[in-house]
Amino acid sequence: MSQTQTVPNGHTGAGAAAQSQQKAAQTATSVTNETVRPEQRKKRLIKANPGTNPLKFKAWISGHIITLVFGTLFIALKLARYNRYYVGLISYRLSLLGSMVALTATFSHKFGLRFLPPSTTLIAQQNFQYLVLATMWLLTFRSITKFLPFYLISLLQLATYKEIKPVLSQADFLASFIAYNELFLIVYLAVRTLLFRNTSGYQLSLFLIFYWLRILYNKETGNLFRAIVARLDGKVEGVKNPKVKKAWSKAKEFLDHKQNDSLS
Repeated sequence: MSQTQTVPNGHTGAGAAAQSQQKAAQTATSVTNETVRPEQRKKRLIKANPGTNPLKFKAWISGHIITLVFGTLFIALKLARYNRYYVGLISYRLSLLGSMVALTATFSHKFGLRFLPPSTTLIAQQNFQYLVLATMWLLTFRSITKFLPFYLISLLQLATYKEIKPVLSQADFLASFIAYNELFLIVYLAVRTLLFRNTSGYQLSLFLIFYWLRILYNKETGNLFRAIVARLDGKVEGVKNPKVKKAWSKAKEFLDHKQNDSLS
């Protein structure tokens, strides 16, 4: 018959062994990727950062160059009021095609053309919006107002790539000019819509949808729109009609609510 050995502190030998095992477990080094050999470490797949595709880069820079070359020709012919042999029309179309090539290359580099993001994410992307607008402008009437944003964007992109300081020093001014040009384009298309000119109503509707998305998700456009609303607010306050004030107040609350939701 076996007997249990008693240790001096009054605990049995089995209890002391259990305590020593528990203490050893507490002091044992935890098993992590840093404490094991490299071949035994857990591995995790991480998507590699894609490098610059030479073909996409050539398409990007060629598209912007085409936009600037034929865009400059179109502007010069427009100012000179020369449009023989459809030179102005061809220059206008080619400049927009160049912009479409550059935008497609940028969009393809960011997302890839095989695995496109969800439609909601796709529509909110400015590159996609400009690509759709360039396609519509290509198929509709010519307008220097519709064309200028693409021309200036190509100018800024190439100036950034080549580090052309005289152009980059005016980047803020050019960005503001693009923003105000787009506001003028809304008014211009609205007037043409009221006059039942061609497909101006469809163009205005599509442009307003994209502009509204930019107000919600683009900081610069949102700030510009809030500044315009603030200026209009002072004029509306002078209106004595209570219905107009009530409608304006509700419109401002709606805009603030939507912008806060989009930023949160």
